[in-house]
Amino acid sequence: MKELYIDQDNLKLGLYALEDSTKAPFGSARIMKNVAITDRNGVSPRLGTELLGTENTNGNPVKGLYNFTKSFGQNEILIKAYDSVLEGYSKNHSSLGWWKIKDGFTSAKEFDFVTSLVNEDNEDYCILCNRYEPYQLWTGAITTLNGDLVGAETAIIVDSTLEDEILQNKTATSSSTTTLDVADTPWAASAWVNLYVYITSGDEEGEIRKITANTNEQITFGALDTDPGNCTFEIRRLKFPSTGNIIYNGTTIAYTGITKATEITVANAHAGNDGDIVTLVPTEYPEAPRGNRMTNYLARILVGNVRSAIARDSGGALQGYSSAGSYFVSQLQDPTDFSFQATRVAGEGDIISTPYGGGDIQDIVHQENVGYVFKKKYIEAIGYSQDANDLAIREPLKAEFGSNGRVVKGSDDIYFATIDNKLTSLGRVQAKDFKPQSINIGHKIKRKLDGYVFGEGRGIEYKDRILFPSKSNSSQSYNNIIIVWSKINDAFEGIWDIGANNFEQFDNDLYYAESNGANVYKMFEGHSDVINDTRFPISAEYASHYMNLTSSKANLQALNSLFFEGYIKGDSEIQFNIFKDFTDIAFLTFTFNGSEEIFQDGGATLNAFLGGKPLGIAPLGSVSDPDEEGRRHFQFRINFPFEYANYFSIGWESQGTDYDYEVIRYGLGLKESVSPNITKIKNL
Repeated sequence: MKELYIDQDNLKLGLYALEDSTKAPFGSARIMKNVAITDRNGVSPRLGTELLGTENTNGNPVKGLYNFTKSFGQNEILIKAYDSVLEGYSKNHSSLGWWKIKDGFTSAKEFDFVTSLVNEDNEDYCILCNRYEPYQLWTGAITTLNGDLVGAETAIIVDSTLEDEILQNKTATSSSTTTLDVADTPWAASAWVNLYVYITSGDEEGEIRKITANTNEQITFGALDTDPGNCTFEIRRLKFPSTGNIIYNGTTIAYTGITKATEITVANAHAGNDGDIVTLVPTEYPEAPRGNRMTNYLARILVGNVRSAIARDSGGALQGYSSAGSYFVSQLQDPTDFSFQATRVAGEGDIISTPYGGGDIQDIVHQENVGYVFKKKYIEAIGYSQDANDLAIREPLKAEFGSNGRVVKGSDDIYFATIDNKLTSLGRVQAKDFKPQSINIGHKIKRKLDGYVFGEGRGIEYKDRILFPSKSNSSQSYNNIIIVWSKINDAFEGIWDIGANNFEQFDNDLYYAESNGANVYKMFEGHSDVINDTRFPISAEYASHYMNLTSSKANLQALNSLFFEGYIKGDSEIQFNIFKDFTDIAFLTFTFNGSEEIFQDGGATLNAFLGGKPLGIAPLGSVSDPDEEGRRHFQFRINFPFEYANYFSIGWESQGTDYDYEVIRYGLGLKESVSPNITKIKNL
């Protein structure tokens, strides 16, 4: 007999499902359910989720999620599409929850969104489309009602019609009904044209007018009722267009003008409550292509998966268009105009057909200086020459290889699932080639991926993790798992039981839209899944691959002790499981738990709570004082009668609310027998 003690503190190898379990790398796992690899290379339960806003019981899945970030850091607006509705959630008005942007869309159609920041209007635009309704543009203009409305009013009083940023704050030295002068002001001519002057004192206080001209010391604007005199004034941007449609309390209404900083003119207001969100309704562009795969390429918008559009025939005449295998390109610095002449001129729109791969365009994303167009069996790169010719530069990258759905745009790579369920990245391989190369990062868990179903929703890269939404099998109607890959460890952290369609960063945190309902949840929040005031437990499980650590895999091992080390908070409980010879039921289980009060008793807790019902000597170990996170460092060894087997697997699990622990090391006390186990030899 030979004695040995084997430690395992390299748990960062993660989930492995490729070869036979007995051939898997030492330290890899066969089960990683709702767990994560920690910065100590240990394993802990995944962090929790928390409902954003109040629960929506609509039941239809979210079919689009996007964070529209405004310039000057003024606001972030999270947009979700579900059923026939678009709703928004404003960082600056979070207490008001979700509110309607627009409704009446074709139900359950997938939206895509993209931001246009460089355009002729010098505005932030959110572009959106679902393939079935017209291509639309939204400025994200938001204010709130200042007072109740009973209906029939001709002026809607709001918090502000102006953007928060104050570009100039001055006092006039002379004035008229259309001009204000400020002596010795180093203004550039025309610097304030199309912005607004806001009178902040005097008889015309509260009035705003559009600036039509300016010199180095005078601004000219639309006429006021009276001369404002030597008033104070600000130069600001208007949140809303001068006319258009707004929505509040769920109902759309047209407005006819904005001449005051806190007032919107309407013909006949409907009822509303003080504090209700007032937002601009998106503007439709029927002549633009109706597609729901979009990206911004420098100062242009690329649109794919187009259901219908206007294009030119071979003779240059306009005609209807319907071919989801082509993509459209907008005019330079104009996100709503895709037109081009019979003989295309530089700066105009464009339409590009993809001759290979067949079928619809699965996605379009930009990366560095090009856009990538994905079909199920084809990938190409697209760019423009950035010179007077403005020519499309196309490069076919992959034939008979592409994406089975939306892709994940990472910081360095693009990640996607192929039609044969490979999880693949498209990036340069150690700078060996100028063309992007495909790398099958999912090969380590091939046997699990073979049964999964991809194609719904879009994943994300967040803090060096890639999150892929998926269905665990073909019987699932909605995505019900997230596959988590760690860029840092080049390993899969496991499978999380979260049904997600889309992910988005909002206010520096990560959120997901659920796949079987109309809600959005914050991720990596606490240690429970929280909906309103109800806390749900996280069911976490980890198990190593089966190990035979003898000199010959044919030799028996005798296991008679185990060592564990990690960190734990009070009121958490870990159940440790020991398996042998490929059985699904553990032959030995024991728990480690205790309240914060019990942990404070020091060593007494070990005999009472480490090991549960030990088969041999009571466990021995120690528990430290809490660290800055409130966790206590623990270590212990448990002894029990010899258990003989060819292979052992070590694991642990937990199921509870607010459980916070981390296992960083385990060890096996083994004896090796070179004699065969005669009980397993039969009929010889």
